Amino acid sequence: MSVEEPKAPYSRYRDWKGWRADAFGALDVNTRRYFDSEFQRCGLADLEGASIVEIGFGNGEFAVWATGRGAEYHGTEQIADLVRTGRERGFDVHEAPESLDVLAEAGSADVVVAFDVFEHLGLDDLREMWASIRRLLKPGGALVARVPSGDSPFARAIQHGDLTHQTVLSTSSIEQLADESGFDVAQVRAPAFPLSGIGLRSMIRRFAVVLVRSIVYPITTHALMGGGKPVLTPDLIFVLRKPIVGESD
Repeated sequence: MSVEEPKAPYSRYRDWKGWRADAFGALDVNTRRYFDSEFQRCGLADLEGASIVEIGFGNGEFAVWATGRGAEYHGTEQIADLVRTGRERGFDVHEAPESLDVLAEAGSADVVVAFDVFEHLGLDDLREMWASIRRLLKPGGALVARVPSGDSPFARAIQHGDLTHQTVLSTSSIEQLADESGFDVAQVRAPAFPLSGIGLRSMIRRFAVVLVRSIVYPITTHALMGGGKPVLTPDLIFVLRKPIVGESD
């Protein structure tokens, strides 16, 4: 009996995610409103002329949104097919694990974005990645990232639903790793969840979700977790800042 060579972990990932080439960068109303709200909450509403680097651009939704807001966009992605598609669509994108230095000069990026990426890295690679991001950012520049919430018992389906996930990140571990990497923690919170501009049906469903969360989350926090301020949504957002010289650098 012959033994097949093991497949690379991302060899079928695009198919599994359903990322079709003809839908690259397709922004529906909910996704557009999500990015609008998320970056408003991050204090990054005005991106005109900003240099943005995205790690793991996936099917290109954020690339389209950011360039539509006037940003100078650069991206990197593990999956070669997605890089080819991104280049065909005119984006400055590169295949990981190419160094981030090829995307922009050290100290030149205003924002680095990583949506649903860091959970795919082992701890050593994560430390190396954050050090590289810090070099890339301008003083005062921001890292905006989304990961499954290690605080939350409701995140297990996301964290364990993908065989390529390696690391669980919680509020505490993000703060610990940020301190090691020389970042200031600006925000650790639930993702934006806009209730307007998304259509009536989606609005009604989201109001129901907000109502249920308002009941379940406090009970979970105080009765089952001993208090504190955990992020109990399935995902969490964190924003780190590169210190300005003279502050804490």
